[in-house]
Amino acid sequence: MKTHSVSLPILATLALSVAVARANVENTPRGVSPSSANLYVPDRANNWSCLDGSKTIPFSAVNDDYCDCSDGSDEPGTSACGTGNYYCANIGHTPSSIKTSRVNDGICDEECCDGSDEYDGQTHCPNVCDEVGAKAREEYERVQSIQNEGARLRRGFIKYGKANKISLNKELENLRDQVDEVKEALADAKDKLDVANAAQDAYLEGSKNEREAARKLQLEPIIQDQTKRLNYAIEIRDMLKHTLQNLKENHNKNYHDLAVKGTVSGFNDYIVAQNEDKAETAQDEAILSSDRQFDGLVDETSLVLRDIGTLYDLLEGMKRDYNTEYNDEAVLAAIKVTDDFEVTWDLSKQDFVDVEPLVIPEEQPVDNPEAEKFKETTDLAQDAFNDAAEKESKVQDGIRDIERKLSMDLGHDETFAQFVDNCFDYKDTEYTYSICLFGDANQRSHSNTHLGKFSGWEGDNYDTQMYTGGTKCWNGPERSVKLVMTCGTTTEIVSVTEPEKCEYLFKLQTPAVCPVPEGEEQEQEGEEQEQEVKEDEEDKEHTHKHDEL
Repeated sequence: MKTHSVSLPILATLALSVAVARANVENTPRGVSPSSANLYVPDRANNWSCLDGSKTIPFSAVNDDYCDCSDGSDEPGTSACGTGNYYCANIGHTPSSIKTSRVNDGICDEECCDGSDEYDGQTHCPNVCDEVGAKAREEYERVQSIQNEGARLRRGFIKYGKANKISLNKELENLRDQVDEVKEALADAKDKLDVANAAQDAYLEGSKNEREAARKLQLEPIIQDQTKRLNYAIEIRDMLKHTLQNLKENHNKNYHDLAVKGTVSGFNDYIVAQNEDKAETAQDEAILSSDRQFDGLVDETSLVLRDIGTLYDLLEGMKRDYNTEYNDEAVLAAIKVTDDFEVTWDLSKQDFVDVEPLVIPEEQPVDNPEAEKFKETTDLAQDAFNDAAEKESKVQDGIRDIERKLSMDLGHDETFAQFVDNCFDYKDTEYTYSICLFGDANQRSHSNTHLGKFSGWEGDNYDTQMYTGGTKCWNGPERSVKLVMTCGTTTEIVSVTEPEKCEYLFKLQTPAVCPVPEGEEQEQEGEEQEQEVKEDEEDKEHTHKHDEL
């Protein structure tokens, strides 16, 4: 009974409070939000004070379409003051507020989907809150679905990133343990190669005479052919020189044909140059190797062919430009020689027609088992050195690559680890834009334009990257890119714009920036820590068993 006697007053008080509250809400002036309803309650004398305390007015003066308060608080539901906020309940959608200056202005405001802001009857604003609310809830559910799926994918990114970092550190440790070993192996292989090369060089020096004799026998036919070619070229050169010398001495000097005079003058210049070039040192062919002897013949033939080309150009120029009515016997004789020679001369190759240069063959190996043994040993040593050098280079390159990746800021939870060096393209009507995350950004059309290189994150949210130092614009700055990321279920560039000259804005949607509920993230970290402890214990157990064995 005692308990019941105490509870009745409490229940009565609660019931009275609820009734008063309901009455207050029902009596709340138009345009006042429920959260501010308690500010619009009259005192016992049915008066009310402006919210800034500047004046007390009858409560009936609230919303009387006359501005009494300096702060406009007495007209929350009219446009009389125009400085306050009008509350739209928007039942079926989301409550909102507009400036009181927009109340009964004849415009249906989107913020008041219930049409309550146009209550004077001058403008009919239908209540569309159910329809708008349904669309808003549908859009919310769509966005929520994307965020949920994005969060699920991001958790996978985080898991991969953290596991990848552990894996990279283990791989780095393993590679660093190999450095001394591969360097020692490379040095050992180098020593063995040096020994093998030295032994082969010593043998080759000892068998030099034998090899040179074999090479001489091999090259003898081709040397003979090149000698014939040289002698024929010399014969033709001398014939052309004799023709020009005859022209110079015997043409009619009283008839001033410019073409003839030009040819004679050019021949004189040629003779002067030939005399200057004769300061050459003759070499005794007996002391030359067969290879050098052949090369010398080829070089000498080339010089003679060059002379032939020069002499022919002089004669051909005269033939083309001389006065055909000039019947000088020396000139006509030179024209006849030119006609006979030109059918045998290939002007494009500056060589005789249908003549191909002789190619010196590879040296034939001496049929000597000892020589083959030295060669085989040297080849094996070279292969071993190449393998050791490749392994050493692979270890060093691997260390540098892992250190580069570990030094990257991939987000506080390693979310972006799997995006390192991944590239994405976006094509518009004129250009194809590409960006390799943490790498370079480019613009491609007929040519490639560098837009910038990754220079860091902007802000602390890990959703904006900067790429700077691109190709300088004509009469402008260096090109740069701001990459802004938004939540999405796939990773792709959705737009590229140029807000400022040569400053590009890339928008990328990706699960990597979708929010993960804090509780789930902490739970995941706990699971990962437990897994790491378990793996460490397994590694220790495996090591212990290995040691026992």
